[in-house]
Amino acid sequence: MARNAPTISCGPEDRQELERLAGSRTESKQMIERAQIILGCLAGRRVKEVARACRTRPNTVIKWRQRFAQQGLAGLRDAPRPGAKPIYGPEFRNRVLALLEKPPPTGQASWDGPAVAAALKGSVHAVWRVLRHEGICLQRQRSWPKRLTLWGCISILPRRRW
Repeated sequence: MARNAPTISCGPEDRQELERLAGSRTESKQMIERAQIILGCLAGRRVKEVARACRTRPNTVIKWRQRFAQQGLAGLRDAPRPGAKPIYGPEFRNRVLALLEKPPPTGQASWDGPAVAAALKGSVHAVWRVLRHEGICLQRQRSWPKRLTLWGCISILPRRRW
């Protein structure tokens, strides 16, 4: 004889949010699947029926049902994963951006990655990662007036490939 899982319940606001998540086209696939699982469970269907309808395993349905019963909608979000803590955080980014506002070292016309890394005593790769994330291209920074760039000194159009 099959065991019946304990019923779960939620308020109308939570149900409305679950329905929004289940029908969303912009949320992640996993979040949509979890919302569909919970809506199936709230409808009173059995674990195997919900698993078959969502094309997943019964253990997955049980897991998300339990997390929803314990934590509500917050339990459907991904749990924090273990891993190495970031070596360079937001404060390193702020230091890189602040340094770029200062004049370059003597003997250089502009900043480059190794010079920034040496000044901050950090990794060149971390500096490039910050610059790439911020959309900063050190090679494109010029010392002439901006009006010259409008007349074609620096082409901003993509190169054609014939």
